[in-house]
Amino acid sequence: MRYYVFELAGTAIFAITGVLAVARRGLDVLGAVMLGLVTALGGGTLRDVIIRGPVFWLEDFNYVWAGIVGALAAFWIGWFFRSTYRGLLYLDAAGAAIFTVIAANKVLAYGLSAPTAVVLGVITGIGGGLIRDVLAGRPTLLMSRDIYATPILFGCSVFVLCRSYVPEFAYASTLGIAAIFIFRAIAIHRHLQMPVWLTLRE
Repeated sequence: MRYYVFELAGTAIFAITGVLAVARRGLDVLGAVMLGLVTALGGGTLRDVIIRGPVFWLEDFNYVWAGIVGALAAFWIGWFFRSTYRGLLYLDAAGAAIFTVIAANKVLAYGLSAPTAVVLGVITGIGGGLIRDVLAGRPTLLMSRDIYATPILFGCSVFVLCRSYVPEFAYASTLGIAAIFIFRAIAIHRHLQMPVWLTLRE
């Protein structure tokens, strides 16, 4: 139940970020819902296809409802969420944190290895944001010097290590989500970027 609530929350949050990314471009309500759903469900769908499991929202339509609610909330009261671009980044960080840990936990539940769980957790965490930015026609966070994927990788690794070596630890998911969000939030607040020597240059 705890994971279920987190995943519904993450779905709604990613749907909100999907709509806010293009809210100033004359998007109609149907377009907002569709963009929100693609953003919210894309990463998890990719995860389930890769592990050859049942696609989560086909088995439980509540995920679609959560995405619709998030998209409509962003469409009708977008001013509440969109006061600054930084607010969108914080929402994205929260959604990525939730989706990453949920994905890694699902991969481990399928009996796959810890490294596989980390890889698929990261793919799921950044997948929705990548789809959103591509559809919005703007540079993706992954292709900038912003510290974006690193917090996701770090927090996902923390979670997987806790699950693998301290299975009785009841707060592994909370720790993983907090690690991703806090690391990413600090990077946003302090405008941290990857050092130049770790950046590909022409």
